[in-house]
Amino acid sequence: MKKTKIIATLGPSSWREDIIKRMMIEGVDGFRFNFSHADYEVFSRTTRLIRRLDSEERIPIIGDLQGPVVRLGTFTPFPVRRGQKVVLVRGEKAEGEGEIPIPDSVVFDVLREGDVVLVESGRLAFRVVERNDGRCVAEALVDGVVNPRKTFAIKGKDLPLNPLTEKDVRDVEFAVKQGFDAVALSFVKRAEDVQRLRELLYDLGAEDTRIIAKIETRSAVKNLDSILREADLVLVARGDLAIYYRLEEILGVQRYIVESARRRGKPSIIATQLLESMVNNPMPTRSEVVDVITAVRMGADALMLAGETAAGKYPIDAVAWLNRIIREAEKEGEEGEDLKPENLYEEIAKGVVMLSKIIEGKIVAYSERGNTARRLSKFRPSKNAYVFTSNPRTARYMSLLRGIAPVVARELDRTRPDFFESLLEATMKREIAGVGDLVIFTAGRRRGATDVIRVEKIKPKLGG
Repeated sequence: MKKTKIIATLGPSSWREDIIKRMMIEGVDGFRFNFSHADYEVFSRTTRLIRRLDSEERIPIIGDLQGPVVRLGTFTPFPVRRGQKVVLVRGEKAEGEGEIPIPDSVVFDVLREGDVVLVESGRLAFRVVERNDGRCVAEALVDGVVNPRKTFAIKGKDLPLNPLTEKDVRDVEFAVKQGFDAVALSFVKRAEDVQRLRELLYDLGAEDTRIIAKIETRSAVKNLDSILREADLVLVARGDLAIYYRLEEILGVQRYIVESARRRGKPSIIATQLLESMVNNPMPTRSEVVDVITAVRMGADALMLAGETAAGKYPIDAVAWLNRIIREAEKEGEEGEDLKPENLYEEIAKGVVMLSKIIEGKIVAYSERGNTARRLSKFRPSKNAYVFTSNPRTARYMSLLRGIAPVVARELDRTRPDFFESLLEATMKREIAGVGDLVIFTAGRRRGATDVIRVEKIKPKLGG
């Protein structure tokens, strides 16, 4: 059983029941809906389908908000050659030939001569050579075709836009109504951005919906520590980070985010172009395999497929290949430092993990909200820790934690005096452990705690 988790984005290539079922069999641990291409009817129908197929109640559904994306206005597509001049104009529609309209006026407050602007995630690039109020002349740096409504960014610069747009609020309301387990906030710049989403979820009565902060701006990297305090998870959005950092710097930025998240005990997800070639091909490239292995060994909790499963020709194969590569990478072990506990509960969690390695015992835990599971994951059990919960939403959150195998057991009640006996019985009933196995049980005597350890060697029942 792999420890690193797989998240697959659903889209036109993967809406069907048979494909979703096969992806679950091949190792998907969670599904993502991209609200940049929102179709509420399809999202709602597919959510019901996933819940029906997920008999173990362990598959989380993530809604990824679009955020304040700047897009080009309306015009007739036209080709450009390197060195050709175009005109960036303020407005919704182009008035003349070679004009590229940009509706967001804030762009022209930030643009300066010498700036490089990127269109369609960098597929086209232009350098500003002349700037006037509401009108900039720019020189094409590559050949291509300029198309309307494509994304626009200024390399190395954050635009002062609200990270939670009116569209995002509608999408959050939909996600809450559908029972999504997590919402990913795009273009986070500071901890206050996460707090605003938290307040919205509170107002909607959805405090238990997890927040994933997407780290995709220079400001987010700078403010990472404070963002980690507020978010439940972080996502390394490598595609947008390339707007702010040189390509050769991205690996170092990725490592910094992943290691910082683990020190904080927060799960990390790595996304963007993991197996991009599999959008059109049935096998990944060697460089993609190495990229995935690097991410696994770096310590990411989860890896996320996007176009590979949403729009690609081989969504099932992409999941199967990612699963296969992860398993091979985990044989090599994880890099990184031996982390120090930050409080008593983490001391106990680390002790459980160390004890399991010394006596080669299985870890079985109970977690009401996921805190015990998160602490165990931080210290990386050598084998998956089985963490029971009576709450399916907690189980689905734990599915995103590296090295954690969630188990829903509605019959368990932490307040009962014979709780550990009940946990042992549930463990044997599900054949997680059997006679002769050493098992280390851990749980909290009160909500949010991890403060009890019990070691058992499972014996045969009398008369058995």
